Amino acid sequence: MTVTYIQHVPTAGKIGAFFRLLFMWKGGVVKGIWRDLVMYCILYAAISVGYRYGISQDEKMKLNFERVCVYFRRNGDYIPLSFILGFYVTQVVSRWWGQFTTLAWPDTLAMNLLSYLPGNGKPKKIRRLVIRWANLANILTLRLMSTEITRRFPTYDHLVEAGLLTEKELEKLDKIIKTTDALYPIHWVPLQWGQIELRKAKEEGHISSDLVFTKLQESLQDLEMKNKSLLGYGWMNIPLVYTQLVTIAVHVYFLVSLLGRQYLTPTRYIGANGDFIKVPPDTPESVNLVGHDDSVLDFYIPFFTIMQFIFYFGWLKVAEILINPFGDDDDDFDVNYIIDRNFQTSYLMVDGDDSADTDNDLEDDTYGNKIPPTTLPHTVESFKFKEPPPAMPTDNFVVPEDNPTHEGKVDPSFLFLPDRKLSIKSCSLPWYNRRASLRSCGRRGLQRRKQNLHFQRSISGVAGEKNISPMIVIHDSNPNIEMKQKNFTLPSSEMETYTSKEEEE
Repeated sequence: MTVTYIQHVPTAGKIGAFFRLLFMWKGGVVKGIWRDLVMYCILYAAISVGYRYGISQDEKMKLNFERVCVYFRRNGDYIPLSFILGFYVTQVVSRWWGQFTTLAWPDTLAMNLLSYLPGNGKPKKIRRLVIRWANLANILTLRLMSTEITRRFPTYDHLVEAGLLTEKELEKLDKIIKTTDALYPIHWVPLQWGQIELRKAKEEGHISSDLVFTKLQESLQDLEMKNKSLLGYGWMNIPLVYTQLVTIAVHVYFLVSLLGRQYLTPTRYIGANGDFIKVPPDTPESVNLVGHDDSVLDFYIPFFTIMQFIFYFGWLKVAEILINPFGDDDDDFDVNYIIDRNFQTSYLMVDGDDSADTDNDLEDDTYGNKIPPTTLPHTVESFKFKEPPPAMPTDNFVVPEDNPTHEGKVDPSFLFLPDRKLSIKSCSLPWYNRRASLRSCGRRGLQRRKQNLHFQRSISGVAGEKNISPMIVIHDSNPNIEMKQKNFTLPSSEMETYTSKEEEE
């Protein structure tokens, strides 16, 4: 779900390269603070109207109100807002990046397995078995951190149905959960299974040396350390008192500014014989009794106050979004994409020649000898929040052979096409839209084909579960697969909602 935007600023040579980013809604500052800004402006306007047409009718009440406003104006800047908020956001951003770098990726393990445990037959089954357990360990960790993954795999039965876990393995996990009374994470269990299986492979002679065996064990240990560190981020947060302090400081500062930034028209007086006589506003040498600066101009719209509100509340909104990057905000990590990518890519890495016979001593792989699909199944609730894959900076960049040229140079206006439709090498739709190419259909054809690029879904229920959301299997490779149903009825209205949501995206 992270908003990628650097593809819109490929070079800084143009004037105002960042200006186009100001009109982006998703993940933008306007989307983040517009509700707060509207509420603040309404309160400011209500106080201003109340002062001009209500309080000013009573001289004593008017005098007291003006004194309060002047007091707030003079002392409001004593709140060290820039220092408190700036230091807090720095800590949050550092923590946010640390969580991303802590995410476990099975690529190194997969490459080491193929290099150090070569061969078909049983070695291949061991490679696929170990890499599936590595992905399972990562998903068990993310289930404790991410609402997206919890919605997608709310129970261990959903993991079985997705092919990440077998029934025998589920029984082993259940025993450990009962032993620990479900008090402690069990993400380490699949990695321990992998260590045991590698030790058996070493004893059987499939691993050539102790050095190679140690390298494979270290790869599994690295995954366990990253998963453990990620859980540490979920356990140890930034101290609550600091978060409360920043929240109070920002809101109190702008509550004070609601009165301190008001335009005032205090009554003018002239001293005479030890007393003050009320005079018209423009009387020379007259003074006001509240200490107001009469040089302030009357602007109905407090422009600089609004700008200050946007900057500080936008700053606070950054902290609110990044403090937990495993939620549903625009800039949170797209962990669904990460686990889908890791699962299929790791299988591709460890896969070998399919011509060799398989060994029946090991339990059959959940996907046989086939490569897993591009995405793992979703529940109905999880599919509502499914996001497209992230964009890369050069997704829109293409130089077709038939581009118009001028004096041997390509016209720059033909280098980019909107909406991420083309990639630089294949001249085809990137990732999830790679079924149409520039030469085969052109720009208009891309628009026509876009309607046919949505994922087809099929529904399957979990046996024995009545209140658990069913799984949605994504058939990306075959657009002709029709939705099949098992022990579950999905209302047609919901299917139309999902389809319309994909078309909007």
